[in-house]
Amino acid sequence: MVAHSLKETCVHRLRLHYLVIIVTGALLLVSGQGHADHWYAEQGEASWYGKQFDGRKTADGDRFSQQEMTAAHRTLPLGTKVMVENLQTGEQAEVKITDRGPYAQPKRRIIDLSRAAANSIGIVQRGTKPVRVVVTEKAPPPKKSEEVFYEVQVGAFEDSAQAQTVLDLVRERFPAAYIAPRQGPSGRYYRVRVGPFATEEEAKKVANALQREGHRIFLDEIPASAAPPQAPAPGAGKTIAAQKKESPQHR
Repeated sequence: MVAHSLKETCVHRLRLHYLVIIVTGALLLVSGQGHADHWYAEQGEASWYGKQFDGRKTADGDRFSQQEMTAAHRTLPLGTKVMVENLQTGEQAEVKITDRGPYAQPKRRIIDLSRAAANSIGIVQRGTKPVRVVVTEKAPPPKKSEEVFYEVQVGAFEDSAQAQTVLDLVRERFPAAYIAPRQGPSGRYYRVRVGPFATEEEAKKVANALQREGHRIFLDEIPASAAPPQAPAPGAGKTIAAQKKESPQHR
């Protein structure tokens, strides 16, 4: 009888423990801050939006470009970076949350990708695909009176050799490009970035040049305290736009 009573007490405590975990998790999901905790993850369908939205203002105040590696999410803080994985193929891409949505089929769809992002993980043809979305970096809030810089992300790669190949290619025109290794939800991965730049205008010029060369990029605003340790000294990116390779016909 005592053993049975003790067993019931233990089961009751376990149920209470699980209930606390479930309630805590629900509270975190409701709050925007909880949504950006490592490694917040969710599964559902990804859709994409493209040319018809080009030039429209996004929720972060910038203009949408289907060629940038960005996405819309209903609740994640703007500026959050996430890894989106196509669950059918395993293809992954890191994108920046810059807009709100999707609003169609909200119970199924969890993220709207730009065309470039959707194409990089193979969902453009079908329109939607089951995906896993994992936060890789919170949007770092700048401290009071803290300087803000701008960088261009050219790609994120699981293979360091692939990242190095892209870096070598980018450095032909932009010598201040660098690799920033990070620990992600599936292990170590490597970002290729150009910058930092003192102004958004300088960064956008480089971003546009990289897009014309076929790179899938996004522009990132970072407080000085959040700059990767591998980044060149702030301002070093300012002169790189002028260092274009001279074409044969101009020699």
